[in-house]
Amino acid sequence: MSDEVRPDQGGEGCEWEGEPVLTSISEDELKARLKDLDEEERALSYRRRVLQGRIDLIRAELVRRGGILMAGESNRFGRTEGECGV
Repeated sequence: MSDEVRPDQGGEGCEWEGEPVLTSISEDELKARLKDLDEEERALSYRRRVLQGRIDLIRAELVRRGGILMAGESNRFGRTEGECGV
C-alpha cells in the first residue's frame, strides 16, 4: 500500500487508525459515536457552504468588474471566459 496522500483525504491520513473494531463495542457506544460523527459532519457541511458562498461572491465581484475568470471557471450564466453568448 502506498503512503501517498490522496487529495480527498486533505492530508490528514486515515482517521480510522486506532479505532476499535465496530463489532467489538456496545450498541450504546455505537449510537454515541454516530451522534458525534453526525454533528461533526453537519458542522463541516455548514463550513463548506459558507466557504462556497464566499467564493461565489468573490467570483461574482470579479465578473462585475470585468475581471477575467480563471481557466475552466464559468460565470453565473455558465459561460467560460472567451466564449461568445448568443
